[in-house]
Amino acid sequence: MLKYKIIAGSLSLLMVTGVSAQDTSFKDTLALQGLKLEAKALNYQADASKGEALANQRCIACHGDAMLGMMKTYPDLKGQKAAYLFKQLVDFKRGDRADPLMQAQAGMLSENEMKDVAYYYSTQTASNLSQ
Repeated sequence: MLKYKIIAGSLSLLMVTGVSAQDTSFKDTLALQGLKLEAKALNYQADASKGEALANQRCIACHGDAMLGMMKTYPDLKGQKAAYLFKQLVDFKRGDRADPLMQAQAGMLSENEMKDVAYYYSTQTASNLSQ
């Protein structure tokens, strides 16, 4: 049932219209999902350069092209919607989504840092790993 809830929530988030990958406020999408954030985090404008630095420190080991080529079950984060990625990180940190490795990684990030990482990945082109 939890798996279904996560999938249904993720699908409904993807189907929200009017929110572009460059929308760094996330307000409309997150409000529709009922995600409660402090005003400070909600109003924070994501910074792609900070997100890139964090992604290169914390995310690249599992979500970089080298690992994605070997581990087909790991998701390619490049080109995903920023609000979707941000919500997943928040869900991992809060324990609403279970994966020990991701919960540990998300647990080390502030909500502002999560927005930075999510925005950075949303500005990237998806990897071509089909070979």
